Amino acid sequence: MFNRTILYLTRKKGKTFTLLALIVLISTFVTTSLALMDSTNQVLRFIRESVDGRIEIRQLIGQGENVGEDEDIEDVSELPLTVSDINRMMEISGITKYNASNRGLATSSDLNFRQGIISSESDHMGSIRGVNDSSLLSNFSDHRLSLTLGRHITPEDKNVVMISETLAAENNLTIDDTVALRPAKIALNEEGQVENAMDDNAPSVEAKIIGIFAEEEVQTNAAWQSASGMVANQLFSDHGLMTSLGLAKPDQYEEVTFLVQDPSELPRIVYEINQIEDLDLDWKTFLMLHDDSDYMRISGDLQTVQNLIWVLLIVIGIVSAIVLTLILILRMRGRMHEVGILLSVGMNKKQILGGFLLEIIIIAMPSFIMSYVSSILMVPALNQDLLADLPVLADLDQQQFQTMSPAMYALVYLLILLVVLSTAYVSTLLTIRLKPKQILSKMS
Repeated sequence: MFNRTILYLTRKKGKTFTLLALIVLISTFVTTSLALMDSTNQVLRFIRESVDGRIEIRQLIGQGENVGEDEDIEDVSELPLTVSDINRMMEISGITKYNASNRGLATSSDLNFRQGIISSESDHMGSIRGVNDSSLLSNFSDHRLSLTLGRHITPEDKNVVMISETLAAENNLTIDDTVALRPAKIALNEEGQVENAMDDNAPSVEAKIIGIFAEEEVQTNAAWQSASGMVANQLFSDHGLMTSLGLAKPDQYEEVTFLVQDPSELPRIVYEINQIEDLDLDWKTFLMLHDDSDYMRISGDLQTVQNLIWVLLIVIGIVSAIVLTLILILRMRGRMHEVGILLSVGMNKKQILGGFLLEIIIIAMPSFIMSYVSSILMVPALNQDLLADLPVLADLDQQQFQTMSPAMYALVYLLILLVVLSTAYVSTLLTIRLKPKQILSKMS
């Protein structure tokens, strides 16, 4: 049977090549499409790990927000965001880290702060923000600020501070230098200028400089700001320093930002936070926000690509199956005389069917090899066209999104072979089910 199969394939080179080319085209299209699907799935997994998913809970009063007119809140400090509240929310699955913060104003005789047009001589202060981990601040993750020297603030730090390159240069300061900080309070004088209304006898705390940052975005309206409104005068500190300055209370915060492992989980996590019954937090004085716009925009683009690939895969797959079936049926009709002779000499129908299926297998093997080579050559270029414009992949090596694993290719080719053999079986069965006399009568 094997010799007869090889003899037929070598004698009918035209028909063999036609079937081989068709299987190559079908296999290449299927494997390329699935490889692209695999690439987009890998990108989606990468996005979930690299794009920040953040939930922010912040105090309305003191942040430039207004509570409803029907609310009567005399002292916001009686409704704080506490460490116990944060720990309770951290129990929700999907939340990985948090950064709690407080804001205030500080001045120093060791720092020469920049001043704006509306500043008075006493407007000698900057804004200060106490944090758990400065590396988690959106200012740095959004690349509005970048650490240029030293390190970030961590939860273990005590009485440390980060300052801008501008302040460091104008005051000849560097890493490990210390500055004496005092709390400040903003007010307007009779001329409408901004001044520091805090008593000069306010407590002073020595703070060690551990980091220096640069502004990645120029503050265009800096000259019209008060001193505390300039990014160049921004200070970052630990919570202990804020407490020592009297700008915060121990374990109480104005704001907390939670980092979420998977941005697609943000709606669920927000819902679960709202459902916590034993949370000692008055939502009348706090606002909860979550931002998944970057993830939704990028994942939406990828979903469109995946939908298009699926549609093309289904449509062309159906068309290919129909064309393959028709070709195999025509191929078998052209071999009806051969089938009749084989049956008349007493050959078993199973042997005849096995021989025809063996022909398909022999043709399919080189077809799959050519398809594999074509696919691994095409997929990188297609990935580049489809995925290169995604900003999240700008610094990513595209090589890891080029092809499926060899095992996955082998599985796909096995499934394609089963489909082709099933089609060949049906088309062959339509002929060999006839008796020799019926075959000869049809030929006449």
